[in-house]
Amino acid sequence: MMRTTLQQVRRWFQAPNDAAVPQRPPNGRFEVQGAEALLSPHNGLVSTLKGLAGVPESHWQRLYQALLDRFAALVQLLPASEAHHHAGPGGLLRHGLEVAHNALLLRRGILLPPNASPEEQASQQDLWTYACFTGALLHDLGKPVVDQAITLYHADGSSHIWTPVSGPMPEGSQYQMTFRHGRVHRQHERIAPLLAPILLPQHGLDWLASAPTLLDAWLAAIQGAMEDAGPLGAIIAKADRRSVAENLAGGVTPQMPTTRVKPLAERLLTGLRHLITSGALPLNRRGAAGFTDEHHIWLVSKRTIDALLVHLIEEGQPGIPTRNSRVMDELQQHGIVVPNEDRAIWLCDITIDDWRQSLTCLKIDLSRIWPDPDQRPSGTGVTIEPSATKPTTEMDSDEENGGRHDSRPSAPDVQAPSLPADEPDLPSPPSSMPTSHAGTRSSETIADDLALPLPMDLNAGGNADEETTQDTNKQIEANTGAPSNAPPTTPAPSPPEKAEAAQPSGDAGQQFLAWLRDGLTTGRLAINTPQARIHVVEQGLVLVSPGIFKDFSAARWNHVQKRFQKLRLHQRTHDNMNIWTCKAAGARKQALMKVYLISKNEVSELGLTLPPPNPAVNLLPMA
Repeated sequence: MMRTTLQQVRRWFQAPNDAAVPQRPPNGRFEVQGAEALLSPHNGLVSTLKGLAGVPESHWQRLYQALLDRFAALVQLLPASEAHHHAGPGGLLRHGLEVAHNALLLRRGILLPPNASPEEQASQQDLWTYACFTGALLHDLGKPVVDQAITLYHADGSSHIWTPVSGPMPEGSQYQMTFRHGRVHRQHERIAPLLAPILLPQHGLDWLASAPTLLDAWLAAIQGAMEDAGPLGAIIAKADRRSVAENLAGGVTPQMPTTRVKPLAERLLTGLRHLITSGALPLNRRGAAGFTDEHHIWLVSKRTIDALLVHLIEEGQPGIPTRNSRVMDELQQHGIVVPNEDRAIWLCDITIDDWRQSLTCLKIDLSRIWPDPDQRPSGTGVTIEPSATKPTTEMDSDEENGGRHDSRPSAPDVQAPSLPADEPDLPSPPSSMPTSHAGTRSSETIADDLALPLPMDLNAGGNADEETTQDTNKQIEANTGAPSNAPPTTPAPSPPEKAEAAQPSGDAGQQFLAWLRDGLTTGRLAINTPQARIHVVEQGLVLVSPGIFKDFSAARWNHVQKRFQKLRLHQRTHDNMNIWTCKAAGARKQALMKVYLISKNEVSELGLTLPPPNPAVNLLPMA
């Protein structure tokens, strides 16, 4: 009996088999179906949601099932994305159910509302569970409004453009969907509050509105402002990442033992399509990340691979390499890039009007990104001339030059700051700005002239000490699924004076802490600047590892780092690792760096006064 039950549970969570997956009709039109028919392939998952909700049958039907029925009737068989996760027919419905399931699983064991009395938490338990469920279903519901153009065909032969804000499509009709060109990335997140009254039963809306603090967090969560939504936003964001990662990786979860794992090359190509079609990698303009001609797209190599790695690792996908050269090898071996004899890199002269740059590029057939010829962008006004001169080596073009091949816009209306060779193409702060404090300046101003460094990324190893090395590598493997054996990155130059010479004898960790406190207090140590090893984030203070320890003592930094860990001032990850990952994102580039996190409470205990958070640096949530 137990064996049968386990088999049933596994079948519930498996992605629908080929026979159950809705197929696109030859004419591209789908029949409008009722909620029961749409939810039927997902009955097992709906039953699991019912069990996780843990409410009486009358409450389930009145609050939960009514919402599921309206959600299914509204989204029908629309996809969740054009070239990313859940891109097939029915993808939006499946994704919504998966995120709701993951959210209810994560909600278990978390006491909500936070910092409330046990009595209040007990009285609001079901309300917060309902907020997790509804927020998860609504989080992507704006996509059919802003990302998709949907034509509704009536039985009398008439047709019109349909939008979800007008309510569900009438049964007996047909519909056809195309993706809008030039859509704004993540604009859909703002639309969910418009659709909430259409989907949520009035009793459910009244219930959510009965707790103003919860309602504020819920509204922030369904609009994508997860940081403002507190623990509710953290639950929904993590639930969303799990659904996305499992779909893109082929369903690599314990509940899906028979699902085919998607090859790395396929996931890399899917990620490229998403970055390009969403506008994250802009095309065919001065300083763009890519350029198109009649048959190919030419992507600026380092900029593209950096963005792709950040995107995939942030999604929590398993098995992602940590070196750009490994990604290029994978793309070349599977024929995704057009090779330049035995190399993946091409040296090209790109000309747009009076703008001309020599760039190292990856060459990819347009059909790989846009199978539909009508969807391909026009390269009018762009001239691409592959050079007969090849880069000396792949690494010369990709890493050792630090992205100097990347485009530098020279138009009068675009600033082109001068950067060191090992820094990303991001703005530098003005020379008049203090190195340690941002004062009372607005976050917009800070974002404009702070931008970020490229201190240590995941291509760096970093910890020679055996215990610390193992901990860091475990963290990288947990985030990427790939072992980290990369050599350390050369650190920034140490301060002119030897820090350790000024310190009294004693514990190296305490000496480092005294040096850190003194450096931040006096302004001798830079913070939130492009070359800084220290940044302020919403959660506290982050120290870039191992660079900050090498700045303190180039000779014995690994010992200092180990002794610092023994002080237990830093906050460990949910997986009990020492090292966190930060994403540093500027106007045109992104990078990952490994950091120690010192919480706000510990910072206060140290007597430090910090500037506002650097908006260009964000701590990645640990999956």
